[in-house]
Amino acid sequence: MFICINHGDNQSFLVNTDCPILLLLSHLRSKVGVPATDVIDVCDKLGTPKLLFQVKTLRERASEFLPAPGTYYVCRVELGTPGTAQELASRTFTPLLKDPSVALIEGLRQHGQHTHRRLQRSLKAAEGRRAPATEALPAGTHGQGAGKAAARGAARPGEEQEGAPRRTPQPPGGRQQRPRQR
Repeated sequence: MFICINHGDNQSFLVNTDCPILLLLSHLRSKVGVPATDVIDVCDKLGTPKLLFQVKTLRERASEFLPAPGTYYVCRVELGTPGTAQELASRTFTPLLKDPSVALIEGLRQHGQHTHRRLQRSLKAAEGRRAPATEALPAGTHGQGAGKAAARGAARPGEEQEGAPRRTPQPPGGRQQRPRQR
């Protein structure tokens, strides 16, 4: 359950991944000397970021994202302008190493570009989509409340619906008649 973290001038230390990701990132910041305001992540030797900075809950475990044994590098993440669509679209990953390998730098650069392109495509696709018009609803649902339409369409013939049982019509006189025995 231990991984090796490399940073700075070829410095390294071991980390136990059997902990929440947020705790791991906090520990990495203190060991590497990065301010709490900076966004950091780790990447593998090919420059693939693990995107740990996107995790927001304590339930996510580091061992789920960082297989052991392994060697990872600390990276600083620079996001786009806060409060704009570019905040999430543009990311730059900078390894916190004195002499990073060319493969590591190239992998981080490519991943930042792919993330940027992927988000731009999804934003354009979202702009092209529109909410369905009322003409798109089935003919039987016009003029009915959403609850009635949903309830009527929910049960198929021969299936029972949830809720209160239906009352059977009472014969005149208000009493149910028993079937005659022969």
